[in-house]
Amino acid sequence: MKKKSGLLLILAWSSGIIGLILGLVFDPLWFARFGSLIVLFAVMGEYSLLHGELHRLYERLEKVDADMDMPDLTPSKWHLKKVWMSHVTLVLGTLIWGFGDLLL
Repeated sequence: MKKKSGLLLILAWSSGIIGLILGLVFDPLWFARFGSLIVLFAVMGEYSLLHGELHRLYERLEKVDADMDMPDLTPSKWHLKKVWMSHVTLVLGTLIWGFGDLLL
């Protein structure tokens, strides 16, 4: 799951760069249209991050006995950075999708 979310973020940013190039070379509408792909890949990445984290939490909680101390369930710093990066990608993709033709 971890690799899938990172790959989806890379796809989101790559589609933004491709859309920017197409928008500069051909028509600014291409940049705005590729914003929809940025949003799509960012949402898929966020879902993958959420689903993977919940799956990890459930696995750890199933191993806890009544006599045991509660394990550390905080997400890793890398996971939090990917969540933050996917939020930023989602917001930027939405702005590009809505106003990308006006930006170029």
